[in-house]
Amino acid sequence: MISDLHSGLLALQDEKYRDFSLKLLNTSYPVIGIRMPVLRAFAKELLKQETSPEFEDVYYEEVLLHGIYIVSRKVPFEDKVKEAEAFLPKIDSWGICDSFIPSFKDIKKHKEEYYPYVLKYLASDKEFIQRFGLVVLLDYYIEDKYLDELYRIIKEERYNGYYSLMAGAWLLSYLFMFYFDRTVEYIENTELNDFVRKKGIRKALDSYRLSDEQKLLLRSL
Repeated sequence: MISDLHSGLLALQDEKYRDFSLKLLNTSYPVIGIRMPVLRAFAKELLKQETSPEFEDVYYEEVLLHGIYIVSRKVPFEDKVKEAEAFLPKIDSWGICDSFIPSFKDIKKHKEEYYPYVLKYLASDKEFIQRFGLVVLLDYYIEDKYLDELYRIIKEERYNGYYSLMAGAWLLSYLFMFYFDRTVEYIENTELNDFVRKKGIRKALDSYRLSDEQKLLLRSL
């Protein structure tokens, strides 16, 4: 029997997009094929309902929708944090991880309160929980106050798997974009994971935020 939630999701299927997504996503969940703007619009409609939907977390898009729903609901921040933490073990793909974090906008108002949770996730031995922590940092914590902490984390993090390493490189690339001179100095004087260092520089070179002169300097590092 197909649940009402599943019926709603399956009605949004774009088969061409599913075929495209399957080439990019590494997930154990069956993929329906729903474009993100469509899935976010569906989430908004669910959030208007008085009762919470029954998530079974069968499909990739359902798991992603579940994450978006949890962090978008109008509930106290501490409740949202608890539900999000219970949700994290369900993440098995960079797509789920990276796509629901932007909806966790309440972090902006509770950075200090949430930071110990981020550190806990960074210490996880689970690849995608670790990635979650790193992506939260690059989405919400790139600012003067946390800069020394970010540099320390990139250096000391014990990365558990490819997708955690890529998130570390992504974070490093953002630091080049927003704190170029200081990050160059950091790179020149700090021994980093070689993968994170090289990939971080490569991702920064792809950024339109850096000038040709800055990119030339990066290539020399």
